[in-house]
Amino acid sequence: MRLKQVSLTAAISVVAGLTTATVGLTGTAAWADSTAALPLSHYAHLLVDNAHQHLFFSQGAGSTDIVVTDLAGNPVTTITGEQGATGLALSPDGGTLYAALADGDAVAAIDTATLTESARYATGTGSGPVSVAVAGGKVWYGAMVDGRGAVGSVDPAAAEPVATPQAVLSNWFFAPQIATGGGVLAAEETSPGNTDVATFDVSSGTATAMTHLGVSGGPTPGFQVSGDGKKVLLATSSDIVLRAYRTADMAIANPDVYWVGGNPSAPNSLSLDTDGTIAVGSTQGSAPGVYLYTGTRDIENYVKLPAGTLAPDGLKWGGDDVTLYGVTQDSSGAYTLNVLSGLKLTDTQLVLRLTGWESGRTFAVPTRPFTLEGSLTTKGFVPVGAKLQVTRDGTELPDATVGADGTFSITDTRPDEGDYTYQVSYAGDATHRPVTLSQTVGVARLSTSLSYPEPSSANPRSVVFTGTLSSADLRTFPQGTTLQVSRTDMDTQETVQLPSVTVDPTFSQYTVTDAPGTTGRFTYDVSFAGDAMHQPSTVERSLIVSPYTPTLTLKAPTTATRGAALTFGGTLGDAPYPAGETATVSRTDLAHTSTPVAWTVPVGTDGKITVKDTPSIGGANTYQVDYPGDATHQAATASSTVQVSRAASAVSVTSNESTYTYGATATVTAHLGTTYNSRTVSIWATPAGGTKTLVKTAAVDSKGNLKATYKLTHNTTFTASFAGDYRYAPATATRAVHDQVGIAEKLGGYYTSTKYGTVTYRVYHHTVKPQVTSTVTPDKSGQCLRFQAQEYYNKAWHTLTTSSCFTLAKGSIAATGLSLTNAVNQKFRVRSEYVAGAKDGSNVSTWGGWLYLTVRK
Repeated sequence: MRLKQVSLTAAISVVAGLTTATVGLTGTAAWADSTAALPLSHYAHLLVDNAHQHLFFSQGAGSTDIVVTDLAGNPVTTITGEQGATGLALSPDGGTLYAALADGDAVAAIDTATLTESARYATGTGSGPVSVAVAGGKVWYGAMVDGRGAVGSVDPAAAEPVATPQAVLSNWFFAPQIATGGGVLAAEETSPGNTDVATFDVSSGTATAMTHLGVSGGPTPGFQVSGDGKKVLLATSSDIVLRAYRTADMAIANPDVYWVGGNPSAPNSLSLDTDGTIAVGSTQGSAPGVYLYTGTRDIENYVKLPAGTLAPDGLKWGGDDVTLYGVTQDSSGAYTLNVLSGLKLTDTQLVLRLTGWESGRTFAVPTRPFTLEGSLTTKGFVPVGAKLQVTRDGTELPDATVGADGTFSITDTRPDEGDYTYQVSYAGDATHRPVTLSQTVGVARLSTSLSYPEPSSANPRSVVFTGTLSSADLRTFPQGTTLQVSRTDMDTQETVQLPSVTVDPTFSQYTVTDAPGTTGRFTYDVSFAGDAMHQPSTVERSLIVSPYTPTLTLKAPTTATRGAALTFGGTLGDAPYPAGETATVSRTDLAHTSTPVAWTVPVGTDGKITVKDTPSIGGANTYQVDYPGDATHQAATASSTVQVSRAASAVSVTSNESTYTYGATATVTAHLGTTYNSRTVSIWATPAGGTKTLVKTAAVDSKGNLKATYKLTHNTTFTASFAGDYRYAPATATRAVHDQVGIAEKLGGYYTSTKYGTVTYRVYHHTVKPQVTSTVTPDKSGQCLRFQAQEYYNKAWHTLTTSSCFTLAKGSIAATGLSLTNAVNQKFRVRSEYVAGAKDGSNVSTWGGWLYLTVRK
């Protein structure tokens, strides 16, 4: 087979990460392995008998012969007396050729060994069978029955075989073409503008209808059922694609169409090989020729036949999984056999990618295994199990094996850095072209980095810092990896090599510990020398070693006795300390608030301090210890407060009343007993619900008293307080007093006033109900107020009634009316009482004054 092909062998740097090599067809060359002129006056059908190395050519209605050639197209013989031989089919054992005799109203059986007719089965006068197929142990044919298209069958194994119609399609006007596969028989009838397809299950030898549907219009010279019986393929010469349908319901299959060239392409030939390869021919459009498909709708291959036009139904696979036969006709009408034995050779493509332990890595690492993962792809069937030859810089490596999904892998290890070229070759096979791919893999040590360390301490006796050593693959380093450390004094430029440190393999951490013995500016250099897999790296850390910042703790008691010796200790951290150092102790008390008493105490080499004192001032004595620092220690300060005992003080407070009218002024007297150096007392007032307010602060008189006045509007607690002095402790005393509310009362509805003695009476007409209104101050809205009425008789006042509670309304007001009987010329009086509820702690219950009234006609 002569092909125009391109072979790509690419050597691409692994930095790109992916290398491909492919071989492909241009699809423009005209070729055939061989051609042979055929002695045909007409052409109807081609059948290949690969077992006997014969080709059979039928010539259709009007002919009488079946032409037999060898597989190269050389004439062998002519089988005569086969009137109108059209459709051809081969028995499963290859021993019998069946021919539909359109002009003989019969199906002929021809012995393929002797090439002579061995039997003939009449299909009925006028039946004109045009197609024949074998399935389910029977020979099926498409013919006419009573002027309608029908499908019939013959059982050649019967004692007396008889052709019998099994399905008559009443709306078909032409004898159908038939095809079988997988126990399914499909029948196709084409009338002007319409194509009908009916499918039958014939696996049992009886035609059981599956579906019947009109699918397209126009002549259908290519008609076949897939080997599994699930699809019907139609090549209609008026269409632009090969179409596929499901045999079960004639719905579109997947894939549904196969494109075969330009528009219109007029597909007119179809052959389906046993491996599923589809060959379909087209006669028109921009690219007439033969197209190959291998299961998807993508074109696997395309060839243009050398001369002439492909005859309708002119393609047939040879049964050897390789050869395709095609019949063409030139402009003079002469027929030619085209033998295509390399059509299934498909493109192959190799892809190779470096993969491994780090996503996105573009190089391999010395001494560490790495993998080149690849894939071999083709438009045809993947050559599962094929061996790929692998070399590295010309040295043979173990073959790689192609997996079921076309993938393969190559694993290798290189001890040294450098570039290594790997070549993968596929030798090809009967259906795949060879291909070679080269790829260069860079082997390099991994970059490393030392993190900038942060110190956890930096003083003359302890410099400690921690960092991490990391690499590009993020893996930990092997056990025993060490780092070199040096320290440079930036003032003297003296460098000291420190002991190496070990990297913790769990977290890739390291810790440097040093004791420079002095303060100053230092630079620490940490370096990794590298190993077989890792590049070296270094990091520099500059820091200032400062004096210690010692902690100073005091253990003073919380209380002490005035005038008694007091001793307590303290401790400075970060010992030792030079001998002879001192700390300053200062004491602040009530007598020394602005100028504390101060003295020095020694500091032991272990940092111990002892404070001794005899406090003479009672109250809070605060001791502060100040250490001034030295060459290696910073200053430190600590303080502690001791409460020094004082004698008890006597304080009392009285008031001139226990209960006051609203707005009255209370006189409060505070009394102070014996003290030492302070005679000042403060008087405070805390009204119910209010804040504590200072009323007066002053020294008591010679009798120890301090008086103050305070205007009351609420219940109030008075407090007398003494702040204490050098020898007497603070003291307080309280006095709680009550305060009434203010009640304003008035009468309404009277018409005049009169006096009895010195008392004024309001005068009411006997038809008028007197009105009483009371207003309470402060505002007691929502609280209780009640009214009381009395009558004067028998020279005395007698209570007539006391009301239940009236709720004070907004504005703290309540009102009521008096209902009086037998009241004319009688004397009455009325008053109101505020009743303090449980929720009112600010004032006490209070009676208002009497209002007087009389009634006249």
